Amino acid sequence: MAELVTRDLHLDPPMTMQRVHDAHTWLLPSAAVLVATLAVGSRLKWLFWDEPITNWVVDARTDNLTTFFKWASTTGSTEVVFTVSSAAAALSWNRCRPLAIAILVIAFARPIAEWTLKELVDRDRPPVDDRLVTGTGPSFPSGHPLAAAASWGMLPLVAALYTGRRVLWWTVTIAVWSLVALTGISRVWLGVHWASDVVAALALATLGVALAERMPLLTRRDSPSPLDRRMGNHRSSNDGPAAP
Repeated sequence: MAELVTRDLHLDPPMTMQRVHDAHTWLLPSAAVLVATLAVGSRLKWLFWDEPITNWVVDARTDNLTTFFKWASTTGSTEVVFTVSSAAAALSWNRCRPLAIAILVIAFARPIAEWTLKELVDRDRPPVDDRLVTGTGPSFPSGHPLAAAASWGMLPLVAALYTGRRVLWWTVTIAVWSLVALTGISRVWLGVHWASDVVAALALATLGVALAERMPLLTRRDSPSPLDRRMGNHRSSNDGPAAP
């Protein structure tokens, strides 16, 4: 028998950043403090562990892994992330307008926030001899994982508009966040970012996702959800009380 779709994952997803924060109230403030600390440390050249990590990565390189990480890096490129964000916004537009708007706002605000931080911190990238691809501009924070999180990371919110199946939602969520993590690792492997640049980008992404998750809640709770509209379960406010 086919699995019944009975849960509205749009308004009640299996896991949200807010729920994690409610259970661990230190999480989001710690992410903000971590970004600030790494920014100051990068500016003042205090992050002594970055160079040994880069040296270890350079020594560990293999041709096959380099080919793989070059592919992973492209998932955070400008062309890819704007395509993903545009598709996600288009798929959300008719089912949850606030989410679609949030996706577009994050897509365009992300490079502004990224380059503002880059200019403020003005950190040098790893040595040119260690780089396998071209890197432009200052190093902190790493733009590729941040861009990947701001685009691919929105897909679980979009998937929740189309399915009530937890297994499918978890599959999408695990896949996209694994991709974001690989994108971050790829930038260190390819020698264009320090490890702390990537850590800061992922911490920033945590804060951005927490904000994006709040946008669907702007829709009224008593309005028909996407799942209700598909199943015909919504009753208008003029309907009488439900039968016992």
